[in-house]
Amino acid sequence: MTTIIGVDFSGAKEDRDTWVTCGRLDDAGSLTLDYSHPIRREDLYRLLAGIPPPAVVAVDFPFGVPKAFAKHIRVDAQTAKMTASQTTEISAVWQKIHSMGKTKFLKVAKEFTINIGNKRPKRTGDVHCPRNISPLHWSGPDMVTMTYEGVRLLRRWYAKDNERWYVPPLAKPVNPDATVTLLELMPGGFLERVGLRGTGYKDGKTAEECNKHATQRMYILDNLAQRCCIGLNIPDSVRLACYANHDCLDSVIAAVGAAMWAQDCSRFRAPTDAERADARLEGWIYVPKPQPRRGE
Repeated sequence: MTTIIGVDFSGAKEDRDTWVTCGRLDDAGSLTLDYSHPIRREDLYRLLAGIPPPAVVAVDFPFGVPKAFAKHIRVDAQTAKMTASQTTEISAVWQKIHSMGKTKFLKVAKEFTINIGNKRPKRTGDVHCPRNISPLHWSGPDMVTMTYEGVRLLRRWYAKDNERWYVPPLAKPVNPDATVTLLELMPGGFLERVGLRGTGYKDGKTAEECNKHATQRMYILDNLAQRCCIGLNIPDSVRLACYANHDCLDSVIAAVGAAMWAQDCSRFRAPTDAERADARLEGWIYVPKPQPRRGE
């Protein structure tokens, strides 16, 4: 039995829009969801710090920043290897961003994008997920603040007990059953790769549009199991929450992605040899390998 958690993360100041879905993947490959609900970031920290391994957690914030920006804040692959206490490149980025503090990080990130013509560079792995937005994107949504708040959590988890966590594509753990895997996954991009439309299910502007999008959320929920080749047991409370709230559905999608990874991680696109150094510095967003698109 593997604990499965999907997180739809929010870096908003109000700290009320993060959703978490928790469940269990049995040895037969069936995922049973226990609950979905909103959660504060501090409570998310405590939840993941306390779950027993083996577990797979899929979350939707960027685990790192583009290498050009990492270099701008004086972290690159070579210096990271020499300075990081856990001798992993990306943990040096987490430590550097944490040490800067939120105000300075936002200021430096904004100055960096202005200096390169207001461009928002993406990470190497983002080209495999076209819907993914640069961690340096400023509005609609504010990815910069989300990146900061997410990286802050990663740094806290990893600094407390780095041997507890496995963050792909870093080195695989010696004993997977004794670790919690933290996987970066984007729900919209995930849906596209399993043959479901990754748009048209979020909030609408009119009552008619809201109803249409809620119907689309139910369509997604009803087809996830078949498209992902996984057993899926969803309680009525979770179905109702998904009907009412697209953030809840995104956390369910993340949980299904985490279960797919636990079942067979080879179904996801991993960095090539040429991409691996960048991925270990920037992080890597995991999407399933391309599958034939089916009619909707």
